[in-house]
Amino acid sequence: MRSYVVAAWERRRHRERELHEVTAETAEHAIVAIASARPLEQQPGIYEAWPAEAPELNLRITYEHPRRQLRLRPDGQ
Repeated sequence: MRSYVVAAWERRRHRERELHEVTAETAEHAIVAIASARPLEQQPGIYEAWPAEAPELNLRITYEHPRRQLRLRPDGQ
């Protein structure tokens, strides 16, 4: 396990970043730990994570609400 810093922010308010420190196996797991704690309608839009001791190694994930709701159909239809 490693200590990661996760930044979360909205596109409109790019300068207002929420910083969180998380212990996780990977940067992806650190982002999921922060993102999964929020309801979908409160997702900020952009998440970035990096090891606390190596900020140059970062991962950026952009989240966007689906434009329309997808309908699932049972197999065979």
